[in-house]
Amino acid sequence: MAVPLPTSTSAPVAPQARPAAADLRLPRRLQWGLLLAVLAPTLLLLALATYSLHQSRQQYEDRAVLLTQNLAGALDRSVSANVEKIDLMLSSLVDHLERQLATGPLDLDAAEGHIQSQMVLRARIEGLRVADAQGRGIAGPGLRTGTVTDFSDRAWFIAQRDAADSLLHMSQPLRSKLNGHWIVSFSRRYRHPDGRFAGAVSAAVPLTYFSAQLQGIDAGPHGMVSLRDPQLGLIARHNGGLAAADEAVGTQQVSVELRTLVTLGRAQATYRALSPLDGAPRIFSYRRLSVVPLVVVVGINSADYLQGWQAEARHMAALGGLILLLALTGGALLWRMLRAHQRARQRIELLANVFDSAGAAIMVSDYTHHIIDVNPAFSRQTGYSAQAIIGQHIAVFNAARVRRSDMAAVEATLAADGLWRGEYWCRASDGREYPALLSISVLRDADGQPTNRIFSAIDITESKRAQEEIRHLALHDALTQLPNRENLLGRLTQALAAARRDSLGLAMLFIDMDRFKTINDTLGHHVGDGLLVQVGQRLRALVRDGDIVARLGGDEFVVVLTQCALPGDRAATAVARKITAALGQPYQVAQHLLRSTPSIGVSLFPADGEDPSTLMRHADTAMYQAKAKGRNGHQFYTAAMNQASSERLALEAGLHTAIERGELHLHFQPQVDLPSGQVVCLEALLRWRHPTLGNVPPLKFIPVAEDTGLIEPIGDWVMDQALAQLALWRADGLPRLRVAVNLSAQQMRDDRFALRVAQALARHQLPGDALELEITESVAMHDPTRTAVLLRQLRQQGVALAIDDFGTGHSSLAYLKQLPLSCLKLDRSFVMDIEHDPNDAAICTATIQMAHSLGLGVVAEGVETAAQLEFLRRLGCDVVQGYHFSRPLPPDEAGQFLHEHAAAATA
Repeated sequence: MAVPLPTSTSAPVAPQARPAAADLRLPRRLQWGLLLAVLAPTLLLLALATYSLHQSRQQYEDRAVLLTQNLAGALDRSVSANVEKIDLMLSSLVDHLERQLATGPLDLDAAEGHIQSQMVLRARIEGLRVADAQGRGIAGPGLRTGTVTDFSDRAWFIAQRDAADSLLHMSQPLRSKLNGHWIVSFSRRYRHPDGRFAGAVSAAVPLTYFSAQLQGIDAGPHGMVSLRDPQLGLIARHNGGLAAADEAVGTQQVSVELRTLVTLGRAQATYRALSPLDGAPRIFSYRRLSVVPLVVVVGINSADYLQGWQAEARHMAALGGLILLLALTGGALLWRMLRAHQRARQRIELLANVFDSAGAAIMVSDYTHHIIDVNPAFSRQTGYSAQAIIGQHIAVFNAARVRRSDMAAVEATLAADGLWRGEYWCRASDGREYPALLSISVLRDADGQPTNRIFSAIDITESKRAQEEIRHLALHDALTQLPNRENLLGRLTQALAAARRDSLGLAMLFIDMDRFKTINDTLGHHVGDGLLVQVGQRLRALVRDGDIVARLGGDEFVVVLTQCALPGDRAATAVARKITAALGQPYQVAQHLLRSTPSIGVSLFPADGEDPSTLMRHADTAMYQAKAKGRNGHQFYTAAMNQASSERLALEAGLHTAIERGELHLHFQPQVDLPSGQVVCLEALLRWRHPTLGNVPPLKFIPVAEDTGLIEPIGDWVMDQALAQLALWRADGLPRLRVAVNLSAQQMRDDRFALRVAQALARHQLPGDALELEITESVAMHDPTRTAVLLRQLRQQGVALAIDDFGTGHSSLAYLKQLPLSCLKLDRSFVMDIEHDPNDAAICTATIQMAHSLGLGVVAEGVETAAQLEFLRRLGCDVVQGYHFSRPLPPDEAGQFLHEHAAAATA
């Protein structure tokens, strides 16, 4: 602690002893005389006090017995009520399943919905699951992922399968097959309408669920509360403040008394025993639960329930001492003297205890500013023991950074007010300097002369450190430790002011990591975070100390180049090229070797803006332009970009409501089978009629939908509308017609996509072969293993699968041949010059031959002339599509074309 006084050269004074209450006792001769005079009545009083204490102890023990019984009853009611809630949840699910079986087969989706609604009400339940008659898990969390979970060997399932009734069954503790946690299963059976066993439902209740209930039972600091099975195996236990080794789940470490009472069949009982865990004496009460075969045991430690009695005993002893003192007085005058004596002693002891127990460091000095006493907290804070420091001058605690002017200001305040409070730097015994919250009070005698000073100090080092950490967290990104947006804006404002003052330029580089979302979604956020940390480190190493590197959030970073020579484009170009090269190098994150490139937008001060928000907005606009031009590069902001940015914002805003406003519609382009001349399929093509922008080409709005995540709801809408229209055409006499729909990469990443396709087909009462799904080569090859799994699920439904724009991407034939495809779509770029360009002809010939050798059909896109059609016919192409037959048509015109073409083909 610090003491703001000038250093003194006075010699240290000798330590002064603190007054002791024992020094105020009566003379020994008088004490013995009074003791002999009152010995007989004192013994009688002691006997009465002992009997009273004995009776009081019995009452405390009786109350402890009643308390354990009440707590056991409360725990019985609590556990029983929660078990009944679980039973109600199981009964609700059984009723739901049996009502489904009464009308037909089980609807697992409806069952899942019912389970989820029940789980919301019972969030602490780990899982509500349904098993069929063979014990296979068919519904519930984690059971419909493609892997069969077998519960046929579980005791709860066997009990429900073999039971003659439909009662609630509770299992012994067991490990969950799904997550390995300790659980207890509550189960009920469900039956077919004819009474046959149809399966069982179970609720997996973690043992922590019961532990939480036990913690609500206050059995005192050293009490024990446990829940046990009928054989006294442990289900859950709560020890209060007991520091004892844990008892393993299922073990039967119980006292002989409890085992004997349970063996005798007692439903409830109270007994005294030594705990087998810590050997402490306790009063226990136990009860058997009525709803399930469980036993609750509550024990209160004698140290807890006798605590009040012990206080009474201490008070009784004090009273005995007081009576002894009364007997020693011999009169009222002596009694008053003894009372005054006792109060003085208690006050001294109280003050001494306050002094010694205070959490703040306290030091007392005399009028010469030498230390006469310190408390234990002082020694803990400064490292000085009382013996070593008493007698020293208080200036020994001044830190080196304390100035004489500071000490003079403190002395002036003390002289005027007698009190000073504030922050002060102190020095510990090891030379460490630390900040303290210091209070100095001046004590004066009856004449107003200063006699002592009392110093009280609290070390605020941790508080200061916490404040600094909070300030750092408020201004820095928690992941990369780079300045965050708020910090960036503050520093950028200062940099702009300096640039205006010195007539210098400033460049802002807005950086976004290309395809970072794919890394995050594929490998997990922890891998993505590792990449972002390395990006921040590389950026910091590329610029000067005076430049600014900040992270705005996600994969967006900003680099601000300060003190650039006007106009600043040369410095920005050089740094942008270095950043492109550095961030394009591979990243090693854990066991993954990752690649990601930067797209950089550049804005310049003062040419592109004179305030932080304008510069950042323009740099952001230029960054999007860099992405649009192929990524992995940089673009300077231009005024023309504002129009493109505004248009993109309009597209993003419009897409959110395009479906609801009815602005999206489909056109259909027919695909003609060459051997028969019949239209066998129509490709559904999405169109958007924007209220202000007019007809927006798909090449413009589809990428925006993918970037904003709207492609999934739009894709679902396209599939639903296409199938609805196909259902009308099939009902109108075209039974073998099918429709083709294009898929995006985001739809392919959805694990439930195959289920959504099946639901759409069922909604329109169409078979799987009514639908053809088209994916591009790049989407198929992005994650071929995952793609193969999804495509096999679709093919099992009968859905046809086509590779769109074949030949324009990068395919691995080794992977391609493993995909369950139906056909390849030859890109229009190869068909356009097929009669004149021998390379295109060779590509088409090789593709058709390869596809046929793999058992795949070939659809040629972009057929516009009779010569192209005839050439493809000679090559053996199966199906053609293009303007030679028809442009994409609205549904009404497409229906008319279908009927006319069917009539012409028949003729």
